[in-house]
Amino acid sequence: MGEAAQYVINGLMSGAIYALIAAGIVSVYKATKVVNFAHGYLIMFGAYFYYTFAVILPGMDWAPDWLASWQPGWLAAAREGLPMFSPMGAVLDWLQNLPRILLGLAGALVCNALLGIVLERTLMRPLMGQSVFAMIMVTVGLISILSGTAQLIWTADADFVPPIAPNAPLRFQLFGSTIFLFGADLVNMLIAVAMFGAIVAWVRWSRGGIAIRATAEDQSTAYSMGISVPRVFSRAWVLASTTGAVAGAILATRNGISPSLGLFGFSVLAIVLMGGLDSYVGVFLAALAVGVLEALTQWKLGGDWAEIVPYVAVLIVLVARPHGLFGTREVERI
Repeated sequence: MGEAAQYVINGLMSGAIYALIAAGIVSVYKATKVVNFAHGYLIMFGAYFYYTFAVILPGMDWAPDWLASWQPGWLAAAREGLPMFSPMGAVLDWLQNLPRILLGLAGALVCNALLGIVLERTLMRPLMGQSVFAMIMVTVGLISILSGTAQLIWTADADFVPPIAPNAPLRFQLFGSTIFLFGADLVNMLIAVAMFGAIVAWVRWSRGGIAIRATAEDQSTAYSMGISVPRVFSRAWVLASTTGAVAGAILATRNGISPSLGLFGFSVLAIVLMGGLDSYVGVFLAALAVGVLEALTQWKLGGDWAEIVPYVAVLIVLVARPHGLFGTREVERI
């Protein structure tokens, strides 16, 4: 029972990150009725931007020494006498990297937001009023463009980045067994859940969120009510890009950084279809369910079987409910 609990907790932590990624896809769809197949590659760019500002720039000759490794006197004194692999040592290692972590997150958020604005203005906005299928095909073409551009700029070599949170090991008893977690994974889950909740609250209660919902219902009516539909489209892409930047930074700290990060978007797209293209609650529950199913499948059958879990789950759900678990029945399918 304790071993199963370990995998369930691991699955919930992965599912929270899937939910954050899915929030970007749902936000763009709710505003534009376009399924963004390239969202995984926006996440990849967010990871590479984090790598650029947290690893490459602090390592430049002109960068101040404290940016690459912050070591005030009290931090060095606190390290003295600590045993190897101690939780406090992990916290001190994180503090040493804190300036470049903050620079990496800020740079990733700003640059990914600008990337989202550029993509929306240059590729999506000229297609306003055209068929949704044409806009979807543009996002499909973006996959090759973004993937190739990333490899030209950063090369295809894998690399590692500093974790966003202290990676101290945590142990506690549950059902008579020891549960082992890493602090960084737990904090990443909390960040993902907090950001997902903030997005849902913003869409539900803010003026910008109400404009997105109104545009999703009927663009012509939204125009007649004084809502700037192009601004709504741009806002949705910026929201997707900034959440993608944070998700990319988290994935980079968990799995390392490489162009293969873009493939996460396809697994999460299956989760979105499973939960409902226009339902934040649906995709959140679907993301947690898929995360747990992946972890339990990995436990019992191995990692190769776990990779197909999202696709098997979405096929089963769509056979019974073509609009997803919580999706609106009027949603058009592609």
